[in-house]
Amino acid sequence: MILRQSSGFLLLIISLLVSPGQSSLLGAQQPTDTRPKLYDTAADGKKQIADAIKIAKTEGKRIILKFGANW
Repeated sequence: MILRQSSGFLLLIISLLVSPGQSSLLGAQQPTDTRPKLYDTAADGKKQIADAIKIAKTEGKRIILKFGANW
């Protein structure tokens, strides 16, 4: 009975010592972002807003400003 308990305890200790090393064996993988980029990163927001204001004034309309980012 004592042998069975000590072997179980020994197995637990060995598994705890070995398990942290397994993650390093897999290598550090960079997460891949497969989501589409919704917003243009090269767009000039200030120019787009200025153009929208100019057009809205000439047409007598309001502006809906929608902004966001590729997170």
